Amino acid sequence: MPWDNSPAKRAQDARVYGDPEYKRNRALAIHRAGGRCEHLDGGKRCNSRDRISVDHIKAVSQGGTHHLDNLRVLCRHSRGPNGERTQGSRKAARCR
Repeated sequence: MPWDNSPAKRAQDARVYGDPEYKRNRALAIHRAGGRCEHLDGGKRCNSRDRISVDHIKAVSQGGTHHLDNLRVLCRHSRGPNGERTQGSRKAARCR
C-alpha cells in the first residue's frame, strides 16, 4: 500500500498531531515509559529505545482520544513497516 500523502490526509494529520492535548500527553507518555518501548510480548516488556514513537491504542479516527491512557510508546520493531502494530511476531522479538 503506497503512502497516502494527499492534501486531505496531510490536513487530517495536522489536526490530530498538532492538537495541544496530544503534544502535551505525548511528552508525558514518553516520560512515563522512560523513553523505552512499552510493547509486551509474552508478558515481557520490549524496553527498546530504537526509533520510538507514540501510538494511539484506539485510533482517533475510530473514536479514540489523546488522553494519556490511550497513548503508548512503541519502537520501530513493535510496529510494522507501515505503522501497523505487530503482536507476537518475529519483528517484536527483535526488540530485546
